[in-house]
Amino acid sequence: MTTEWSNPYQNHKAELLLLIIGIYVLITVYWFELDFKIADLIYGQFQWSLKQSFVFEGLLHKFARMLLITIYLGLIYQLIKTILSASDPSMVYHLLILVLAIGSSVLIVTLSKRLLNVDCPWDLIRYGGDKPYFPMFGYDSKYLPSAHCFPASHASVGFSWMALYFYLKVTNNQLKFRVLGMVVFLGFIFGGAQQLRGAHFISHDLWSFLICLTNCMFIYHLAYRKSAVTVS
Repeated sequence: MTTEWSNPYQNHKAELLLLIIGIYVLITVYWFELDFKIADLIYGQFQWSLKQSFVFEGLLHKFARMLLITIYLGLIYQLIKTILSASDPSMVYHLLILVLAIGSSVLIVTLSKRLLNVDCPWDLIRYGGDKPYFPMFGYDSKYLPSAHCFPASHASVGFSWMALYFYLKVTNNQLKFRVLGMVVFLGFIFGGAQQLRGAHFISHDLWSFLICLTNCMFIYHLAYRKSAVTVS
């Protein structure tokens, strides 16, 4: 069966502008060493006293993560339900791509964390820990294992839902820009909470943002690059 898309996906101004802004901000962070300047400010003020905070650890970390995982499982359930009903092949395809985009964004960040040796701020001697700072690809093997803190996985749980913007875009929903703004805000709230706890530098969150955004752009470009998609 062939389903015609009235609005095949193309990379448009909003996501391209977000990508450019994200890259520019990341370059600025590295150029002016804002990772350390922001972490110095937070550590000087709080000494990581928010690490076990009910709001920052309990609500914005553990509870928020479980809530979004539950919503994601509900989305998978809706996909299965739509498949079994066999009533709307186009909606099956839309939901399948949405589930894939969200899940793969988090998976890429999670796998990157496992592969890259980068410590959290709270692990560093500079911030009360027991390890010196090493650049991403210059980690001293005698200090292994690292804490595997890069990129920021919790922020990615929020940023991965940028896929909703793309879903709304290809289904011609006028709420797409509002949802995009809300999800980006949510991702940086998650990231900011983790920075206050000492779990991440700001660059870790920016990398998660860029990974999730580019992954969604790539998946939706492949999935909706033509005006017709075959759905069996």
